Amino acid sequence: MFIYRLISILSKLIRIRTKYTRLELIGLIIFIGLLLNIFSLHYFFQCSSLTNHEKSLSFISKSKDLNNNPISTIERSRKALEKLKILLNSVMSSNDQPWIWLPTSEYPSIPYQPTSLLNQHIPKPINNHTIVPQSVKNEINRVCQRLNKANQVYGDIWCKLFTKSYADTLATTTTLLDDNTTYIITGDIDLMWLRDSSAQVHQYMMSISNDKDIQRIIEGLIRRQTKFIYSNPYASSFRLTLRPNPPSDDSLEPIHIQKGRNIHVAMHNYELDSLCYHLRLSYTWWKQTKRINPFNQQWLIAVNIIIQIMIIEQHHSQISPYRYTELGNNHQGSPVAYTGMTWTGFRPSDDKTKFGYLIPSNMMATVVLKQSAEMIKEIFPEQIELLKEIEQLRVDILSGIHTYGVVKHDKYGQIYAYETDGFSQSLLIDDANVPSLLSASYLGFKTPYDPQDQLIISTRNFILSKDNPLFYQGQYAYGIGSHHTPIEYVWPMSIIMEGLTNNSKENLDSVWQRLEASHVETFSMHESFNVNNPKEFTRHWFAWVNSLSAELILVHLDDLENWLKNRRSD
Repeated sequence: MFIYRLISILSKLIRIRTKYTRLELIGLIIFIGLLLNIFSLHYFFQCSSLTNHEKSLSFISKSKDLNNNPISTIERSRKALEKLKILLNSVMSSNDQPWIWLPTSEYPSIPYQPTSLLNQHIPKPINNHTIVPQSVKNEINRVCQRLNKANQVYGDIWCKLFTKSYADTLATTTTLLDDNTTYIITGDIDLMWLRDSSAQVHQYMMSISNDKDIQRIIEGLIRRQTKFIYSNPYASSFRLTLRPNPPSDDSLEPIHIQKGRNIHVAMHNYELDSLCYHLRLSYTWWKQTKRINPFNQQWLIAVNIIIQIMIIEQHHSQISPYRYTELGNNHQGSPVAYTGMTWTGFRPSDDKTKFGYLIPSNMMATVVLKQSAEMIKEIFPEQIELLKEIEQLRVDILSGIHTYGVVKHDKYGQIYAYETDGFSQSLLIDDANVPSLLSASYLGFKTPYDPQDQLIISTRNFILSKDNPLFYQGQYAYGIGSHHTPIEYVWPMSIIMEGLTNNSKENLDSVWQRLEASHVETFSMHESFNVNNPKEFTRHWFAWVNSLSAELILVHLDDLENWLKNRRSD
Protein backbone atom coordinates (compact mmCIF):
# COMPACT_ATOMS: atom_id res chain seq x y z
CA MET A 1 0.00 0.00 0.00
CA PHE A 2 2.84 2.34 0.88
CA ILE A 3 4.62 1.68 -2.45
CA TYR A 4 1.34 2.13 -4.40
CA ARG A 5 0.79 5.56 -2.88
CA LEU A 6 4.33 6.63 -3.74
CA ILE A 7 3.83 5.55 -7.34
CA SER A 8 0.54 7.51 -7.51
CA ILE A 9 2.21 10.63 -6.16
CA LEU A 10 5.05 10.24 -8.67
CA SER A 11 2.57 9.93 -11.57
CA LYS A 12 0.77 13.12 -10.56
CA LEU A 13 4.08 14.95 -10.32
CA ILE A 14 5.06 13.81 -13.78
CA ARG A 15 1.71 15.01 -15.18
CA ILE A 16 2.38 18.49 -13.78
CA ARG A 17 6.07 18.44 -14.64
CA THR A 18 5.65 21.74 -16.56
CA LYS A 19 5.67 23.52 -13.20
CA TYR A 20 9.14 22.21 -12.37
CA THR A 21 12.48 22.46 -14.05
CA ARG A 22 14.04 19.28 -15.31
CA LEU A 23 16.68 19.43 -12.57
CA GLU A 24 14.06 19.74 -9.83
CA LEU A 25 12.15 16.78 -11.24
CA ILE A 26 15.27 14.59 -11.29
CA GLY A 27 16.01 15.55 -7.70
CA LEU A 28 12.50 14.66 -6.63
CA ILE A 29 12.69 11.25 -8.36
CA ILE A 30 16.01 10.50 -6.61
CA PHE A 31 14.49 11.46 -3.26
CA ILE A 32 11.49 9.14 -3.78
CA GLY A 33 13.86 6.36 -4.86
CA LEU A 34 15.78 6.74 -1.59
CA LEU A 35 12.53 6.44 0.34
CA LEU A 36 11.67 3.25 -1.53
CA ASN A 37 15.11 1.76 -0.74
CA ILE A 38 14.84 2.63 2.93
CA PHE A 39 11.39 1.08 3.15
CA SER A 40 12.58 -2.09 1.37
CA LEU A 41 15.56 -2.52 3.68
CA HIS A 42 13.38 -2.04 6.73
CA TYR A 43 10.89 -4.58 5.42
CA PHE A 44 13.69 -7.07 4.64
CA PHE A 45 15.26 -6.91 8.08
CA GLN A 46 11.91 -7.02 9.81
CA CYS A 47 11.02 -10.20 7.92
CA SER A 48 14.42 -11.72 8.63
CA SER A 49 14.12 -11.11 12.36
CA LEU A 50 10.69 -12.70 12.45
CA THR A 51 11.44 -15.73 10.27
CA ASN A 52 12.09 -18.20 13.08
CA HIS A 53 9.30 -16.81 15.25
CA GLU A 54 6.83 -17.20 12.39
CA LYS A 55 7.97 -20.79 11.96
CA SER A 56 7.13 -21.43 15.61
CA LEU A 57 3.60 -20.12 15.18
CA SER A 58 2.56 -21.12 11.68
CA PHE A 59 4.68 -24.10 10.65
CA ILE A 60 2.51 -26.96 9.49
CA SER A 61 4.33 -30.30 9.60
CA LYS A 62 3.72 -33.28 7.38
CA SER A 63 2.33 -35.18 10.33
CA LYS A 64 -1.20 -36.48 10.15
CA ASP A 65 -3.75 -37.66 12.65
CA LEU A 66 -5.26 -41.15 12.58
CA ASN A 67 -7.79 -40.01 9.97
CA ASN A 68 -4.86 -39.02 7.71
CA ASN A 69 -5.65 -35.31 8.05
CA PRO A 70 -2.84 -32.74 8.32
CA ILE A 71 -2.38 -31.44 11.85
CA SER A 72 -0.35 -28.45 12.99
CA THR A 73 2.54 -29.09 15.32
CA ILE A 74 1.11 -26.76 17.93
CA GLU A 75 -2.19 -28.63 17.86
CA ARG A 76 -0.28 -31.88 18.24
CA SER A 77 1.46 -30.49 21.33
CA ARG A 78 -1.88 -29.35 22.71
CA LYS A 79 -3.35 -32.82 22.26
CA ALA A 80 -0.27 -34.33 23.89
CA LEU A 81 -0.88 -32.23 27.00
CA GLU A 82 -4.41 -33.57 27.27
CA LYS A 83 -3.13 -37.13 26.82
CA LEU A 84 -0.51 -36.56 29.52
CA LYS A 85 -3.15 -35.49 32.03
CA ILE A 86 -5.27 -38.56 31.22
CA LEU A 87 -2.28 -40.89 31.54
CA LEU A 88 -1.18 -39.49 34.91
CA ASN A 89 -4.74 -39.66 36.24
CA SER A 90 -4.98 -43.29 35.10
CA VAL A 91 -2.12 -44.39 37.38
CA MET A 92 -3.27 -42.52 40.49
CA SER A 93 -4.19 -44.57 43.53
CA SER A 94 -7.15 -43.85 45.79
CA ASN A 95 -4.80 -42.16 48.27
CA ASP A 96 -3.26 -39.79 45.72
CA GLN A 97 -4.23 -36.14 45.59
CA PRO A 98 -5.14 -34.44 42.29
CA TRP A 99 -2.43 -32.96 40.11
CA ILE A 100 -2.02 -29.18 40.07
CA TRP A 101 -1.54 -27.86 36.54
CA LEU A 102 -1.87 -24.09 37.01
CA PRO A 103 0.68 -22.14 39.08
CA THR A 104 -0.36 -20.48 42.34
CA SER A 105 1.57 -18.69 45.07
CA GLU A 106 1.53 -21.93 47.08
CA TYR A 107 2.44 -24.15 44.11
CA PRO A 108 4.45 -22.07 41.60
CA SER A 109 6.41 -25.09 40.34
CA ILE A 110 4.14 -27.31 38.28
CA PRO A 111 2.90 -29.85 37.43
CA TYR A 112 2.77 -30.80 41.09
CA GLN A 113 1.08 -33.52 43.10
CA PRO A 114 0.77 -32.87 46.84
CA THR A 115 1.70 -35.84 49.01
CA SER A 116 1.14 -36.87 52.61
CA LEU A 117 2.92 -39.34 54.86
CA LEU A 118 -0.48 -40.68 55.83
CA ASN A 119 -1.53 -43.88 54.03
CA GLN A 120 1.78 -43.99 52.17
CA HIS A 121 3.15 -47.44 51.40
CA ILE A 122 6.92 -47.17 51.61
CA PRO A 123 8.69 -50.30 50.32
CA LYS A 124 11.16 -51.82 52.75
CA PRO A 125 14.66 -53.11 52.02
CA ILE A 126 14.92 -56.88 51.70
CA ASN A 127 18.33 -56.73 53.36
CA ASN A 128 20.61 -54.04 54.71
CA HIS A 129 23.12 -54.33 51.91
CA THR A 130 23.37 -55.95 48.50
CA ILE A 131 25.54 -59.02 48.24
CA VAL A 132 27.79 -58.75 45.18
CA PRO A 133 26.77 -61.60 42.84
CA GLN A 134 29.26 -64.33 42.11
CA SER A 135 29.19 -63.43 38.41
CA VAL A 136 30.55 -59.98 39.27
CA LYS A 137 33.36 -61.52 41.33
CA ASN A 138 34.17 -63.89 38.48
CA GLU A 139 34.36 -61.03 36.00
CA ILE A 140 36.68 -59.09 38.33
CA ASN A 141 38.94 -62.14 38.65
CA ARG A 142 39.03 -62.64 34.88
CA VAL A 143 40.00 -59.03 34.17
CA CYS A 144 42.51 -58.81 37.00
CA GLN A 145 44.32 -61.95 35.88
CA ARG A 146 44.95 -60.39 32.49
CA LEU A 147 46.00 -57.02 33.90
CA ASN A 148 48.39 -58.51 36.46
CA LYS A 149 49.91 -60.79 33.85
CA ALA A 150 50.52 -57.84 31.56
CA ASN A 151 52.38 -55.81 34.21
CA GLN A 152 52.83 -56.89 37.80
CA VAL A 153 53.16 -53.36 39.23
CA TYR A 154 50.84 -51.21 37.13
CA GLY A 155 48.55 -54.13 36.43
CA ASP A 156 47.83 -54.33 40.15
CA ILE A 157 46.89 -50.63 40.17
CA TRP A 158 44.43 -51.15 37.30
CA CYS A 159 43.10 -54.30 38.93
CA LYS A 160 42.24 -52.27 42.02
CA LEU A 161 40.69 -49.55 39.86
CA PHE A 162 38.53 -52.07 38.02
CA THR A 163 37.57 -53.97 41.18
CA LYS A 164 36.29 -50.85 42.87
CA SER A 165 34.68 -49.37 39.76
CA TYR A 166 32.94 -52.52 38.57
CA ALA A 167 31.49 -53.55 41.93
CA ASP A 168 30.85 -50.06 43.28
CA THR A 169 27.21 -49.70 42.24
CA LEU A 170 26.17 -53.06 43.67
CA ALA A 171 28.34 -52.92 46.77
CA THR A 172 27.55 -49.37 47.88
CA THR A 173 24.50 -47.86 46.16
CA THR A 174 21.94 -50.61 45.48
CA THR A 175 19.00 -51.63 47.65
CA LEU A 176 16.54 -54.39 46.78
CA LEU A 177 13.01 -53.59 47.94
CA ASP A 178 10.12 -55.81 49.00
CA ASP A 179 7.90 -54.57 46.16
CA ASN A 180 10.18 -56.22 43.57
CA THR A 181 11.89 -52.95 42.68
CA THR A 182 15.47 -51.73 43.06
CA TYR A 183 16.55 -48.40 44.49
CA ILE A 184 19.99 -47.13 43.38
CA ILE A 185 21.43 -43.90 44.79
CA THR A 186 24.07 -41.87 42.99
CA GLY A 187 26.76 -42.17 45.69
CA ASP A 188 27.54 -39.46 48.23
CA ILE A 189 24.13 -37.90 47.46
CA ASP A 190 21.50 -40.17 48.96
CA LEU A 191 19.01 -39.81 46.10
CA MET A 192 18.18 -41.72 42.92
CA TRP A 193 18.52 -40.06 39.53
CA LEU A 194 16.92 -41.71 36.49
CA ARG A 195 20.05 -40.87 34.50
CA ASP A 196 22.67 -41.98 37.01
CA SER A 197 20.94 -45.19 38.07
CA SER A 198 20.56 -46.25 34.43
CA ALA A 199 24.20 -45.60 33.63
CA GLN A 200 25.37 -47.23 36.88
CA VAL A 201 24.17 -50.68 35.76
CA HIS A 202 25.05 -50.42 32.08
CA GLN A 203 28.35 -52.32 32.41
CA TYR A 204 26.58 -55.35 33.88
CA MET A 205 24.54 -55.82 30.71
CA MET A 206 27.66 -56.33 28.61
CA SER A 207 28.64 -59.83 29.76
CA ILE A 208 26.75 -61.09 32.82
CA SER A 209 23.12 -60.31 31.96
CA ASN A 210 22.19 -64.00 32.32
CA ASP A 211 22.92 -63.92 36.04
CA LYS A 212 19.70 -64.22 38.08
CA ASP A 213 20.84 -61.68 40.67
CA ILE A 214 21.67 -59.17 37.96
CA GLN A 215 18.29 -59.81 36.35
CA ARG A 216 16.53 -59.11 39.63
CA ILE A 217 18.51 -55.90 40.15
CA ILE A 218 18.08 -54.42 36.67
CA GLU A 219 14.47 -55.43 36.14
CA GLY A 220 13.69 -54.09 39.61
CA LEU A 221 15.36 -50.82 38.63
CA ILE A 222 13.19 -50.54 35.51
CA ARG A 223 10.08 -51.03 37.67
CA ARG A 224 11.26 -48.48 40.26
CA GLN A 225 11.99 -45.90 37.55
CA THR A 226 8.51 -46.47 36.13
CA LYS A 227 6.98 -45.70 39.52
CA PHE A 228 9.07 -42.55 39.88
CA ILE A 229 8.05 -41.37 36.40
CA TYR A 230 4.45 -41.70 37.56
CA SER A 231 5.21 -39.53 40.60
CA ASN A 232 6.48 -36.67 38.40
CA PRO A 233 7.75 -37.21 34.84
CA TYR A 234 9.30 -33.73 34.85
CA ALA A 235 11.48 -34.52 37.87
CA SER A 236 15.07 -35.75 37.71
CA SER A 237 15.87 -37.17 41.16
CA PHE A 238 13.78 -39.08 43.66
CA ARG A 239 13.63 -40.65 47.11
CA LEU A 240 11.54 -43.42 48.59
CA THR A 241 10.38 -41.18 51.42
CA LEU A 242 11.69 -38.40 53.65
CA ARG A 243 14.99 -39.45 55.15
CA PRO A 244 15.41 -39.98 58.92
CA ASN A 245 18.30 -37.50 59.19
CA PRO A 246 17.22 -35.09 56.52
CA PRO A 247 19.00 -32.26 54.82
CA SER A 248 16.96 -29.07 54.83
CA ASP A 249 14.93 -29.87 51.72
CA ASP A 250 13.53 -33.09 53.25
CA SER A 251 11.55 -31.10 55.78
CA LEU A 252 9.09 -30.04 53.05
CA GLU A 253 8.72 -26.52 54.34
CA PRO A 254 6.67 -24.21 52.07
CA ILE A 255 9.87 -23.04 50.35
CA HIS A 256 10.62 -26.63 49.27
CA ILE A 257 7.05 -27.31 48.14
CA GLN A 258 7.30 -24.14 46.06
CA LYS A 259 10.27 -25.77 44.31
CA GLY A 260 8.10 -28.71 43.27
CA ARG A 261 9.34 -31.19 45.88
CA ASN A 262 7.17 -33.72 47.63
CA ILE A 263 7.78 -36.94 49.54
CA HIS A 264 9.18 -38.72 46.48
CA VAL A 265 10.37 -35.87 44.25
CA ALA A 266 13.72 -34.47 45.35
CA MET A 267 14.41 -32.24 42.33
CA HIS A 268 11.85 -30.72 39.97
CA ASN A 269 14.56 -30.05 37.35
CA TYR A 270 13.26 -31.11 33.94
CA GLU A 271 16.15 -32.86 32.22
CA LEU A 272 15.25 -34.44 28.89
CA ASP A 273 18.11 -36.91 29.13
CA SER A 274 16.63 -38.42 32.32
CA LEU A 275 13.65 -39.71 30.36
CA CYS A 276 15.96 -40.79 27.53
CA TYR A 277 18.05 -42.85 29.95
CA HIS A 278 15.00 -44.81 31.07
CA LEU A 279 14.29 -45.72 27.46
CA ARG A 280 17.94 -46.59 26.86
CA LEU A 281 18.06 -48.83 29.92
CA SER A 282 14.87 -50.61 28.85
CA TYR A 283 16.02 -51.17 25.28
CA THR A 284 19.52 -52.33 26.18
CA TRP A 285 18.18 -54.83 28.67
CA TRP A 286 15.53 -56.14 26.27
CA LYS A 287 17.99 -56.33 23.35
CA GLN A 288 20.63 -58.10 25.43
CA THR A 289 18.36 -60.63 27.12
CA LYS A 290 15.07 -60.71 25.15
CA ARG A 291 13.37 -60.82 28.56
CA ILE A 292 10.03 -58.98 28.66
CA ASN A 293 9.16 -59.38 32.36
CA PRO A 294 9.38 -55.67 33.25
CA PHE A 295 7.82 -54.49 29.99
CA ASN A 296 4.17 -54.68 30.90
CA GLN A 297 1.25 -52.25 30.66
CA GLN A 298 2.67 -50.13 33.49
CA TRP A 299 5.93 -49.72 31.59
CA LEU A 300 4.04 -48.91 28.38
CA ILE A 301 2.13 -46.13 30.16
CA ALA A 302 5.43 -44.66 31.37
CA VAL A 303 6.79 -44.73 27.81
CA ASN A 304 3.62 -43.04 26.57
CA ILE A 305 4.01 -40.36 29.24
CA ILE A 306 7.59 -39.74 28.08
CA ILE A 307 6.55 -39.41 24.44
CA GLN A 308 3.74 -36.96 25.26
CA ILE A 309 6.11 -34.76 27.26
CA MET A 310 8.60 -34.66 24.39
CA ILE A 311 5.81 -33.62 22.02
CA ILE A 312 4.51 -30.99 24.44
CA GLU A 313 7.99 -29.51 24.80
CA GLN A 314 8.32 -29.02 21.05
CA HIS A 315 6.12 -25.99 21.72
CA HIS A 316 7.43 -25.14 25.17
CA SER A 317 6.73 -21.41 25.09
CA GLN A 318 3.13 -21.84 23.93
CA ILE A 319 1.89 -25.15 25.38
CA SER A 320 4.09 -26.48 28.18
CA PRO A 321 2.64 -26.60 31.71
CA TYR A 322 6.13 -26.83 33.20
CA ARG A 323 7.13 -24.07 35.60
CA TYR A 324 10.01 -24.02 38.07
CA THR A 325 10.99 -21.27 40.46
CA GLU A 326 14.67 -21.60 39.51
CA LEU A 327 13.91 -20.47 35.95
CA GLY A 328 13.44 -16.90 34.76
CA ASN A 329 10.73 -15.50 32.48
CA ASN A 330 7.90 -16.17 34.94
CA HIS A 331 9.47 -19.52 35.88
CA GLN A 332 9.21 -20.79 32.30
CA GLY A 333 12.77 -20.25 31.07
CA SER A 334 13.90 -18.03 28.22
CA PRO A 335 11.62 -17.93 25.14
CA VAL A 336 12.22 -20.44 22.37
CA ALA A 337 10.85 -20.81 18.85
CA TYR A 338 9.53 -23.98 17.28
CA THR A 339 12.35 -26.01 15.70
CA GLY A 340 11.11 -29.60 15.74
CA MET A 341 13.44 -30.31 18.65
CA THR A 342 12.15 -30.81 22.19
CA TRP A 343 12.95 -28.35 24.98
CA THR A 344 14.68 -29.05 28.28
CA GLY A 345 15.18 -26.81 31.29
CA PHE A 346 18.35 -28.40 32.60
CA ARG A 347 21.48 -30.15 31.39
CA PRO A 348 22.71 -33.57 32.59
CA SER A 349 24.99 -31.63 34.94
CA ASP A 350 21.80 -30.31 36.65
CA ASP A 351 22.73 -26.79 35.48
CA LYS A 352 20.11 -24.64 33.75
CA THR A 353 20.15 -24.51 29.97
CA LYS A 354 20.80 -21.10 28.50
CA PHE A 355 18.86 -21.45 25.24
CA GLY A 356 16.45 -24.34 25.84
CA TYR A 357 17.20 -26.73 23.00
CA LEU A 358 20.08 -28.87 24.23
CA ILE A 359 21.51 -30.53 21.12
CA PRO A 360 23.20 -33.55 22.82
CA SER A 361 19.97 -34.45 24.65
CA ASN A 362 18.01 -34.16 21.41
CA MET A 363 20.59 -36.38 19.72
CA MET A 364 20.07 -38.96 22.45
CA ALA A 365 16.31 -38.63 22.06
CA THR A 366 16.48 -39.59 18.37
CA VAL A 367 18.41 -42.74 19.29
CA VAL A 368 16.12 -43.92 22.09
CA LEU A 369 12.98 -43.09 20.10
CA LYS A 370 14.13 -45.43 17.34
CA GLN A 371 14.99 -48.08 19.92
CA SER A 372 11.66 -47.72 21.69
CA ALA A 373 9.79 -48.09 18.42
CA GLU A 374 11.63 -51.35 17.77
CA MET A 375 10.65 -52.64 21.20
CA ILE A 376 7.01 -51.62 20.96
CA LYS A 377 6.61 -53.14 17.49
CA GLU A 378 7.82 -56.44 18.95
CA ILE A 379 6.05 -56.43 22.33
CA PHE A 380 3.00 -54.20 21.72
CA PRO A 381 2.38 -54.28 17.94
CA GLU A 382 -1.16 -53.00 18.40
CA GLN A 383 0.15 -49.59 19.56
CA ILE A 384 -0.15 -48.07 16.10
CA GLU A 385 -0.93 -44.51 17.24
CA LEU A 386 1.98 -44.43 19.68
CA LEU A 387 4.37 -45.77 17.03
CA LYS A 388 3.27 -43.04 14.61
CA GLU A 389 3.85 -40.40 17.29
CA ILE A 390 7.32 -41.75 18.01
CA GLU A 391 8.33 -41.82 14.35
CA GLN A 392 7.04 -38.29 13.66
CA LEU A 393 8.76 -36.97 16.78
CA ARG A 394 12.05 -38.53 15.73
CA VAL A 395 11.80 -37.09 12.21
CA ASP A 396 11.02 -33.65 13.63
CA ILE A 397 13.95 -33.69 16.03
CA LEU A 398 16.44 -34.86 13.39
CA SER A 399 15.28 -32.08 11.08
CA GLY A 400 15.48 -29.54 13.92
CA ILE A 401 19.03 -30.54 14.82
CA HIS A 402 20.12 -30.19 11.19
CA THR A 403 18.30 -26.90 10.57
CA TYR A 404 18.94 -25.07 13.85
CA GLY A 405 21.70 -27.01 15.61
CA VAL A 406 24.45 -26.67 13.00
CA VAL A 407 26.50 -23.47 12.87
CA LYS A 408 29.41 -22.21 10.78
CA HIS A 409 32.64 -21.82 12.76
CA ASP A 410 35.41 -19.68 11.26
CA LYS A 411 38.08 -22.23 12.18
CA TYR A 412 36.33 -25.63 12.22
CA GLY A 413 33.68 -25.18 9.55
CA GLN A 414 30.21 -26.64 10.11
CA ILE A 415 29.84 -27.93 13.68
CA TYR A 416 27.06 -28.79 16.12
CA ALA A 417 26.15 -26.16 18.68
CA TYR A 418 25.61 -27.23 22.28
CA GLU A 419 22.38 -25.24 22.66
CA THR A 420 20.14 -23.02 20.56
CA ASP A 421 16.87 -21.15 21.07
CA GLY A 422 15.46 -21.50 17.55
CA PHE A 423 15.71 -17.77 16.92
CA SER A 424 19.32 -16.83 16.27
CA GLN A 425 21.25 -17.56 19.45
CA SER A 426 23.56 -20.57 19.91
CA LEU A 427 26.02 -21.71 22.56
CA LEU A 428 29.31 -23.18 21.33
CA ILE A 429 30.72 -25.33 24.14
CA ASP A 430 30.68 -28.92 25.28
CA ASP A 431 30.11 -30.08 28.85
CA ALA A 432 31.60 -33.28 30.29
CA ASN A 433 28.28 -34.77 31.39
CA VAL A 434 26.66 -37.39 29.15
CA PRO A 435 24.84 -36.80 26.88
CA SER A 436 27.44 -34.44 25.47
CA LEU A 437 28.50 -33.62 21.94
CA LEU A 438 31.56 -35.79 22.54
CA SER A 439 29.34 -38.76 23.46
CA ALA A 440 27.08 -38.58 20.37
CA SER A 441 28.63 -41.59 18.61
CA TYR A 442 28.87 -43.54 21.89
CA LEU A 443 25.12 -43.14 22.34
CA GLY A 444 24.55 -44.27 18.74
CA PHE A 445 23.52 -40.98 17.13
CA LYS A 446 23.19 -41.14 13.34
CA THR A 447 21.47 -38.70 11.02
CA PRO A 448 20.57 -38.89 7.33
CA TYR A 449 21.69 -35.27 7.01
CA ASP A 450 25.31 -36.28 7.75
CA PRO A 451 25.74 -39.92 6.70
CA GLN A 452 29.56 -39.75 6.81
CA ASP A 453 29.64 -38.15 10.28
CA GLN A 454 31.64 -35.19 9.03
CA LEU A 455 29.85 -32.92 11.51
CA ILE A 456 30.73 -35.26 14.36
CA ILE A 457 34.39 -35.11 13.32
CA SER A 458 34.57 -31.33 12.95
CA THR A 459 32.65 -30.86 16.22
CA ARG A 460 35.07 -33.19 18.00
CA ASN A 461 38.00 -31.12 16.75
CA PHE A 462 36.38 -28.03 18.24
CA ILE A 463 35.35 -29.40 21.63
CA LEU A 464 38.73 -31.05 22.27
CA SER A 465 40.55 -27.77 21.79
CA LYS A 466 41.07 -24.60 23.76
CA ASP A 467 38.40 -22.98 21.60
CA ASN A 468 35.89 -24.87 23.77
CA PRO A 469 35.56 -22.63 26.85
CA LEU A 470 35.26 -25.74 29.06
CA PHE A 471 38.41 -27.46 27.76
CA TYR A 472 41.30 -27.31 30.21
CA GLN A 473 44.92 -28.40 29.97
CA GLY A 474 47.46 -28.60 32.77
CA GLN A 475 50.47 -30.44 34.15
CA TYR A 476 48.75 -33.79 34.76
CA ALA A 477 45.82 -33.92 32.39
CA TYR A 478 43.68 -32.27 29.78
CA GLY A 479 40.05 -32.66 28.86
CA ILE A 480 36.58 -31.21 29.23
CA GLY A 481 35.13 -29.80 32.43
CA SER A 482 31.76 -28.32 33.34
CA HIS A 483 30.09 -25.16 34.56
CA HIS A 484 29.07 -27.35 37.50
CA THR A 485 32.62 -27.50 38.87
CA PRO A 486 35.55 -25.06 39.25
CA ILE A 487 37.63 -23.71 36.38
CA GLU A 488 40.63 -25.91 35.49
CA TYR A 489 38.83 -29.01 36.78
CA VAL A 490 38.52 -31.80 34.21
CA TRP A 491 35.97 -34.61 34.52
CA PRO A 492 37.21 -38.22 34.25
CA MET A 493 33.86 -38.85 32.58
CA SER A 494 34.95 -36.78 29.58
CA ILE A 495 38.33 -38.54 29.43
CA ILE A 496 36.55 -41.91 29.49
CA MET A 497 34.25 -40.70 26.72
CA GLU A 498 37.29 -39.82 24.62
CA GLY A 499 38.30 -43.46 24.93
CA LEU A 500 34.84 -44.80 24.12
CA THR A 501 34.59 -42.69 20.94
CA ASN A 502 38.11 -43.05 19.50
CA ASN A 503 39.90 -46.41 19.67
CA SER A 504 43.21 -45.32 18.16
CA LYS A 505 46.27 -46.46 20.09
CA GLU A 506 47.55 -42.91 20.53
CA ASN A 507 44.26 -41.73 21.98
CA LEU A 508 43.76 -44.71 24.30
CA ASP A 509 47.33 -44.51 25.61
CA SER A 510 46.64 -40.90 26.60
CA VAL A 511 43.30 -41.87 28.19
CA TRP A 512 44.89 -44.57 30.39
CA GLN A 513 47.64 -42.18 31.47
CA ARG A 514 45.26 -39.36 32.45
CA LEU A 515 42.84 -41.66 34.30
CA GLU A 516 45.68 -43.25 36.23
CA ALA A 517 46.87 -39.80 37.31
CA SER A 518 43.38 -38.78 38.45
CA HIS A 519 42.59 -41.31 41.20
CA VAL A 520 45.49 -40.29 43.53
CA GLU A 521 45.62 -43.62 45.42
CA THR A 522 41.87 -43.70 46.07
CA PHE A 523 41.32 -46.23 43.24
CA SER A 524 38.08 -44.44 42.41
CA MET A 525 37.07 -42.08 39.66
CA HIS A 526 35.99 -38.67 40.93
CA GLU A 527 33.55 -36.14 39.58
CA SER A 528 36.36 -33.74 38.58
CA PHE A 529 39.95 -32.94 39.46
CA ASN A 530 42.41 -30.08 39.12
CA VAL A 531 44.55 -30.57 36.01
CA ASN A 532 47.55 -29.16 37.89
CA ASN A 533 46.94 -31.00 41.17
CA PRO A 534 44.78 -34.17 41.03
CA LYS A 535 44.66 -34.30 44.83
CA GLU A 536 42.19 -31.46 44.57
CA PHE A 537 38.99 -33.12 43.38
CA THR A 538 35.21 -33.03 43.80
CA ARG A 539 33.01 -35.92 45.03
CA HIS A 540 34.92 -38.86 46.45
CA TRP A 541 31.96 -41.22 45.82
CA PHE A 542 30.39 -40.85 42.39
CA ALA A 543 29.10 -44.20 41.15
CA TRP A 544 28.14 -43.09 37.62
CA VAL A 545 31.72 -42.36 36.56
CA ASN A 546 32.97 -45.53 38.27
CA SER A 547 30.58 -47.57 36.13
CA LEU A 548 31.73 -45.77 32.98
CA SER A 549 35.33 -46.49 33.94
CA ALA A 550 34.56 -50.20 34.27
CA GLU A 551 32.79 -50.13 30.90
CA LEU A 552 35.81 -48.53 29.25
CA ILE A 553 38.12 -51.24 30.62
CA LEU A 554 35.81 -54.02 29.44
CA VAL A 555 35.45 -52.51 25.97
CA HIS A 556 39.17 -51.86 25.51
CA LEU A 557 40.70 -54.58 27.70
CA ASP A 558 43.05 -55.72 24.93
CA ASP A 559 44.33 -52.16 24.45
CA LEU A 560 44.84 -51.63 28.18
CA GLU A 561 46.66 -54.94 28.40
CA ASN A 562 49.01 -53.98 25.56
CA TRP A 563 49.63 -50.56 27.09
CA LEU A 564 50.57 -52.18 30.40
CA LYS A 565 52.91 -54.65 28.69
CA ASN A 566 54.89 -51.79 27.15
CA ARG A 567 55.33 -49.92 30.44
CA ARG A 568 58.41 -50.18 32.57
CA SER A 569 57.76 -51.31 36.15
CA ASP A 570 60.22 -48.99 37.87
